[in-house]
Amino acid sequence: MDEESHQYDDKFALANLTTDLALDTVTTLLDTAFAGVGDKLEKKESNIKYELKFEARETCVYALEREREIAGPKVTVAETKRQSRTFVGGQSTKQKEVTTQVTTRVKEFVWTHTLTYSAKLVDRKDRSLVETLVSGTRSRELTTTAKEHSPRPALKESAPLYLDLEMIKTLPRSIDRSRDSCKTPRRNQEIDDVFSAFQSLATFTRAVRGTMPDDHHIADAAHQEKVVKNFFSPAACCFLCKKNDHDEAKSFIVPDKATLLNEMQRTLSEQQASVRRTADEAAKATKGGELVGPDEASLLYVLKLLAQTVTDYIGSVTYLENMLRSQLEAAVGRELTADAFEEYVLYHDRLLFSPDFKPRPFSYAVRRSASAFPDGSIQIRTIASKQPIRTLTRDVTLNTPGPVRVALGGADSIAFDGPRYAHAYRAQTFSGATPKPLELVANARHFSGFVLLVGKVVAADEFQPDHAIIIQNKDELIIPLILNPLPTPKEFADAIESLSPEQRAFCEAFRAMQLSSSLCGLVVIQLKPAIEKVLNLPDGALTKEIALTDQLLNFFIEYQISTDMLAYDGPQDVDKATKLTAVKGHVASITNVIQAARDEDLKRTAEEAVHRKMLEGELSLSMASSAYSEDEEADDLDVDNCFEEEEAKPRRAMMKMKKKGGISLGGLRREKAGPPIPSKMMERMVKPPPAPPAPKPSAPAAPGAGSAAAPTPTPPQESLEEKEQGTEGKDKLTETPQIDDFEDVEFLDITQLPKRLDASFKVLDTDSQLRPTTIKISEPWRKTFKKSILAEPQTQNINDEGLAKERSKAFDLLDALTRSGAIPLGAELHVIICATHAFDKSIVDTIIVDNVNPILKTERASLIIATTLHDRPVADIVESKMLSSVAISSPLLLPAANAEETPEAKAVTTDDI
Repeated sequence: MDEESHQYDDKFALANLTTDLALDTVTTLLDTAFAGVGDKLEKKESNIKYELKFEARETCVYALEREREIAGPKVTVAETKRQSRTFVGGQSTKQKEVTTQVTTRVKEFVWTHTLTYSAKLVDRKDRSLVETLVSGTRSRELTTTAKEHSPRPALKESAPLYLDLEMIKTLPRSIDRSRDSCKTPRRNQEIDDVFSAFQSLATFTRAVRGTMPDDHHIADAAHQEKVVKNFFSPAACCFLCKKNDHDEAKSFIVPDKATLLNEMQRTLSEQQASVRRTADEAAKATKGGELVGPDEASLLYVLKLLAQTVTDYIGSVTYLENMLRSQLEAAVGRELTADAFEEYVLYHDRLLFSPDFKPRPFSYAVRRSASAFPDGSIQIRTIASKQPIRTLTRDVTLNTPGPVRVALGGADSIAFDGPRYAHAYRAQTFSGATPKPLELVANARHFSGFVLLVGKVVAADEFQPDHAIIIQNKDELIIPLILNPLPTPKEFADAIESLSPEQRAFCEAFRAMQLSSSLCGLVVIQLKPAIEKVLNLPDGALTKEIALTDQLLNFFIEYQISTDMLAYDGPQDVDKATKLTAVKGHVASITNVIQAARDEDLKRTAEEAVHRKMLEGELSLSMASSAYSEDEEADDLDVDNCFEEEEAKPRRAMMKMKKKGGISLGGLRREKAGPPIPSKMMERMVKPPPAPPAPKPSAPAAPGAGSAAAPTPTPPQESLEEKEQGTEGKDKLTETPQIDDFEDVEFLDITQLPKRLDASFKVLDTDSQLRPTTIKISEPWRKTFKKSILAEPQTQNINDEGLAKERSKAFDLLDALTRSGAIPLGAELHVIICATHAFDKSIVDTIIVDNVNPILKTERASLIIATTLHDRPVADIVESKMLSSVAISSPLLLPAANAEETPEAKAVTTDDI
């Protein structure tokens, strides 16, 4: 049929035909096996509901003892007899053959093996006997050589077996397509009822055959396959006959049912006669008789045909479903997988939502302003595809005024302000699978950096960081994210329905905690704007100051230098270059202090090494004096190259001392260093330039002394690019909306989003497939970094201990940049909430078995999440051309009547819930 043109309705007609033929075949076979059952099944009205009861019993009883002669093999022996000489002097011999045979008398013990069985018609109500349909008794002799061992159990009696004939009698023969349970020709209540009854029938036939002895001829596999194969099974005829080869409509008609049943009856009679004949011949050829005679063999054969009919029927109806699968794959042109369907969902969302509400890739550049070059980026992507996920996004900056507090541990806390975004991500699973794991990827460009905080939004104005890390200079950080779906609102309500008030209160409180965990927050804090702010520098002052920025970060992170020591504290009406020059002077002063401390530490380390060697007797006093006389050579040291392990420095110094005949502090350079650098050159490299004097404000000139006044130093002129950067305005991340901006703007508490989504799911998700989902930060983190700009990238995994160190380092930096919370930061906040649309079956089974269009289901799920996130009706966020189809597929979201009248029709909102 799959090669012929046909309509979807023809599959239902074929299912009805197959069911009708299977039921007639079963009725015929039951009546053949148990005479009289067919009449009971054909009577439509009866006060008694019948059951078929089958019983079987085997006994093995000792009968008698007898002797039997067993003849051995015959043995022939040739005997030769010699006689005495005759009178003529000769001698004669005589030879003859003697045959012997040994006969042995043995005792044997005779047993009578008896099989008794019966099939009765009983009342299903009290199982009282109505009629005996079949009964029989067969016996045979079995012999043993010992009386103590019976060849069969003395008694083998199984429990009675019952078959509900009323269930088979009332089975439907056609599919009611008007019922809601009717989905496909295979998936409907009528076919399910037939399947259930036929499976009970197959179980009954197997059990009856199991009560019969297992050593009869009908159990021979080859013979069994032959007789079953020669039987014509109408239930296996999965085809329809074409009415007319020239008919353009290609319509089909049901074949003649009587013809098929007559053919079935003919082959049944022929094969049944063959089975009886074979059983009779086997019984005659076996000494002592066979326990299974012609009647028993015929019964077993018909039972086998009943089981085969059930298999044929299930296979025929399943074939219709497999045909649908093949046609679906042929229509799509490929194997339909969850990933392929996800591709379509992205395409469908682009058609569904209006431009301002379309899902966007979660991939954001970290930049000072819209026109500035990015300092880095953050994105959330799937691990498998490495493509960013698409989320519904809402800018909630104006809806959440005021700074957000961040606790750094203990009593310390900071605050930040800036853009804030709420994102909603809908994961999708099939067949009970877990959502695909995600990963958060953050990377920084050369000479740039930012601080990343990952945690939870615990209040409208409070962020709780679970992790913090500094990302700079070509770092790439990958953080694994695990999605854990929670029970649907309906599943939760059903689970707590029968609990006590105390138990229910506990479950509700625990679920509230779980829902709050579905809010994952990311905070991005750029370093250069924060440093400029804390050092009283103009916006963009550090954009091109690469070395100065690195020195400042090093001071803050490694040495915890107070920002007050480095900040510009002069007049504010001077230009940017003057302020930068002042900060550089402060940096140079701090550098000199650190350098002096390094030199002193280096000298002390060398002295301790020399002293330790002297105590060990390896150095002479003169060598030690020589070492101390070369203090001036310490000026030639490369300070950065001298800080190595304490044990390594003395060891290398001693090796060079032995080669030169004395100790020199210049020998403490790296092993791979080149020739010693001249002292003057080293001095220029190590010592920072002197801090330029801060410009003094010009005193007001005395009257009449204009030409005699001392000239005021002219500050260096700013370049054109610096002027443009200075006039760009403040960065978006650091802009704080004015109070006037919040007029007529509804306040939004982001922490209430999970509860609002849960309430929307409960009312609008009639299929109970949307699950709130928590986002868990997993381990290990993977960081790729460069030790220098020309070095090869290196990768390391960061676990608990490493994360704690990175968190402490980032908190120290933030504490310095805010002067322990005194100065608010500019930052960007991203809040992600997740829900999982979980289909019970695979994508193909959802379409074929459930006869469900998953596109409409995912469309409704997206609209439920979007309307809740944006707090807008469907008509505002959906393309106008899609409103009519949405009204039909999701009437709760957009009633069809309103959609036809006006595109501004509003659906069920969170407030209504």
